[in-house]
Amino acid sequence: MRLISSILFLLVTVYAAQAQTTAGLDNADWGATADEVREAVKAQGWQTDPLTKEFPESLKVTVFRASSEVAGYRAIVRYYFWEGKFFQSTVVFNFDKLKNFDFNYNVFRSVNEYYTAIRSSTLVFVRDIYDLLQKKYGKKEPIFKGLDPRMAFVKLDSYVRQERWNLRYHPYDYYTHIVTSSYARWDFPKTRVIFSVNLSAPEKRFDYQLSSVSLDLERQINKKRDELLMKGL
Repeated sequence: MRLISSILFLLVTVYAAQAQTTAGLDNADWGATADEVREAVKAQGWQTDPLTKEFPESLKVTVFRASSEVAGYRAIVRYYFWEGKFFQSTVVFNFDKLKNFDFNYNVFRSVNEYYTAIRSSTLVFVRDIYDLLQKKYGKKEPIFKGLDPRMAFVKLDSYVRQERWNLRYHPYDYYTHIVTSSYARWDFPKTRVIFSVNLSAPEKRFDYQLSSVSLDLERQINKKRDELLMKGL
């Protein structure tokens, strides 16, 4: 017996036994056409994405994008098609509120408020994404590269505690240390899911992404790419 659960960026089919397969975005299966995906996800503002031009024309990859909301957060979702077949999706979340936060990096209290806002907003977001994925996949733990997103601020918290007295007199140093990155990957029989948090307050970079890719189609694309490279195309 199957239980089919759909979410905005991927469709997961969980078997009562140990076997598990995963399809694409919402009700759009891997391999679906652009029209089928657009209809299935009820996309808002569906349009061709400039990323299409970054792929070799001979590889026949087309990228579309649409505005969406995932786990209650505004996002841009990109849909990737190879030879007309849906094979990948990426979700980029909007955290402009942290980029535009009003603070003074020369005042310790102000910098500390900024860090607290970044930390709390990010950890709540991470928890929401993990909860969403857990409901669809179960409690399987991901593989991490560097920090677990749930632990993204452990090192920063330790630094602030140890250097708090000095940072009161050097708030700008505090500001420049608000940098962290984390990465989690889930490998399923048909799909790979990646969740990453990459932020740098000094660079105004708050890059929070979630992606999924069809493993079968990815292998086919890589094989085709290698063939084209051998031909010099």
